[in-house]
Amino acid sequence: MSQSVNRAIVIGHLGRDPELAARREGEGKIASFGVATSETWTDRASGERREKTQWHRVVSFNDHLSAVIERRCQKGTLVYVEGHLETRKWTDQQGQDRYVTEIIIDRFDGNLKVLANGRSTGDGRFDEERPSRSAAQRPVPAATSNAQDVDDEIPF
Repeated sequence: MSQSVNRAIVIGHLGRDPELAARREGEGKIASFGVATSETWTDRASGERREKTQWHRVVSFNDHLSAVIERRCQKGTLVYVEGHLETRKWTDQQGQDRYVTEIIIDRFDGNLKVLANGRSTGDGRFDEERPSRSAAQRPVPAATSNAQDVDDEIPF
């Protein structure tokens, strides 16, 4: 068993429309986008409301999720993202080493859920509208059982 965990979960708004790039022929698309998460608090000294925003770069190598991102996500969309962190290194045109840390949604351990569509109101805020749920997305009522039923199925 592994002694370490590499997991990232964020809920936030897309800062701009996703970028999509084709992989090698016949391999689908890669989607990338930035998600903003914000923390707000009241400054004790001044009583003013403060906000700190963090930007998270997200990349999806999952063909199905990249198609969902292309269809359903745009600037302002509220999303739940789950993946692992990966840092890439490259050399820029001036010969300087550059680094970027991304949340990677791959085929096996990633997840993305569109929580609300958003459209900018022009003042930096977003109007949220809940996407309509299809029959496949509607919650299924939990089956009811009592503890006795569960105990009867335990083999010891």
